Amino acid sequence: MNVAPSFSTNSTPNLPAAALSIPHLTYVPETMLWALYNRAAEAERTDGVLADPDSVRIHKSIDYDFQGRFGSPAGSLAVRAAAIDDVLRQWLKRHPNGLVVSLGEGLETQSRRVDNGTMRWLSVDLPEAIAFREQFLKPTDRFRHIAASALDVAWMDGLDTERGVFIVAQGLLMYLRPEAVRGLLSTIADRFPGAEMVFDVVPRWFSSLTAIGLRQTPQYRLPPMPWGLDRDEATSTLRRWHPRLTAVAFLDYRLPRGPSQPAGSHVPMLRTERPSLIHLTIGTAPCPSTTRIQSMTSNQTDPRAPGTIGDMVALARQTAGSGSDLAVAAGQVIAKRVALGVAAAVNPMAADHAEFARMVPEKVEAFSAAGMVMAAKTEEVRSQLTRFASHEVMTATRAAFEMATSLNPMSLMEAQTRFAQAWFGRAHSNFMALGMMALRAQAAALSPLQTAVAANTERLA
Repeated sequence: MNVAPSFSTNSTPNLPAAALSIPHLTYVPETMLWALYNRAAEAERTDGVLADPDSVRIHKSIDYDFQGRFGSPAGSLAVRAAAIDDVLRQWLKRHPNGLVVSLGEGLETQSRRVDNGTMRWLSVDLPEAIAFREQFLKPTDRFRHIAASALDVAWMDGLDTERGVFIVAQGLLMYLRPEAVRGLLSTIADRFPGAEMVFDVVPRWFSSLTAIGLRQTPQYRLPPMPWGLDRDEATSTLRRWHPRLTAVAFLDYRLPRGPSQPAGSHVPMLRTERPSLIHLTIGTAPCPSTTRIQSMTSNQTDPRAPGTIGDMVALARQTAGSGSDLAVAAGQVIAKRVALGVAAAVNPMAADHAEFARMVPEKVEAFSAAGMVMAAKTEEVRSQLTRFASHEVMTATRAAFEMATSLNPMSLMEAQTRFAQAWFGRAHSNFMALGMMALRAQAAALSPLQTAVAANTERLA
């Protein structure tokens, strides 16, 4: 539900909390505590990659079982923040008075880490998130807050864009539906030509795992991440979504300690299926005014999409109904033609010769068209099965690689569990996709037969 944005510019400085704050956050807003925990833990290390005293201060002010909920901090979320910090600092050198808009940032302290003294910052987040944020990070004249969903485009109104705009969506877009992500990015491209943007994405296999219930710890289940995108498809997908989303770059994104390269970075099929941090530069070329409308309202779906059980049942009913109607109509046509045949046998001179002349060519044409449809659908099914098989090979290779590099029996068991859960999710998805494809093929093959019978019925009525 969209919430009318409310602006806050209270100039009260950041003050230490007088007492421990108890958060009442669930679902996606709770992930702000996970990210805070990672940043604070990294900032407290002598070899940490992130200097973040504000995150340390806030972390110590919150009464919450961080360790029990999220386990030991791995540092990946802190590295993500540090990589975005670097990009922002470079951008602020070119736009010292520019505006940074951070979408869904929760308790992120990035604005304080990169502050050059003249930039402006706008934090857009859900009302409950903004209310919790303001316990620790008070808004000022340069650091404003808007309590609204990132999808509520009202936050875009009235912004001063003359001195440059940079938009950050850190740890946000994966929690949105794909069509919502497309609509948001397309609207940003329409409203802010020339702006830059950074956001992170998770690979499709990880998105699938969260859909079936991936747990970070026994006490914490990750919220579903409906939008997953593999690295090798990111550029083509964004360019297809909007003509201005053309300049796509990937930022370095790896664990703070360990191998100098991410695990699997030298294996092509693994290199494309890991989290990515994308840096977009939005083009300024004019584009059709209908682009945003089409991207925001399009209901077109990928024909390879698996659909749901409800979709399959509905399509099966529709196809069965079409087949039943076709049988009834065909029966009526056959009965009429039998009557014509009997009449012709009794009185050949009065026979409907024109109708008899149409019978064979119409049948040949209708069944030929149906055969061509089935041939095309058969090739589509073959391609789909090939894609499924290829994906299984990649997944098996990834599983073998991860299990072979497991350091102890516990990590080996965890890897086996993750891949087993992912396999069940893929099996369900593939079953649904093939089922929907079979039903669509049946419906498509019936179409030319229905057309021929309808014409016959109308003519012979």
